[in-house]
Amino acid sequence: MTDTTAETARLMKVAEAIVRELDRQGVADAVADLGFDVMEMTRVVIRAADGDVVPFRRPQN
Repeated sequence: MTDTTAETARLMKVAEAIVRELDRQGVADAVADLGFDVMEMTRVVIRAADGDVVPFRRPQN
């Protein structure tokens, strides 16, 4: 995908889905308090959906 507008739209769509799911599970506030970075998670989700291997990284304490 080379169109910047399309990439941004995809990024925002995935970010919104992640936040909705965290809210549905009742953990949105808890992960926000822990410094959760939804945009980093979004980029990883998109890379994985595109077929890239994404190594697991433990949270920083």
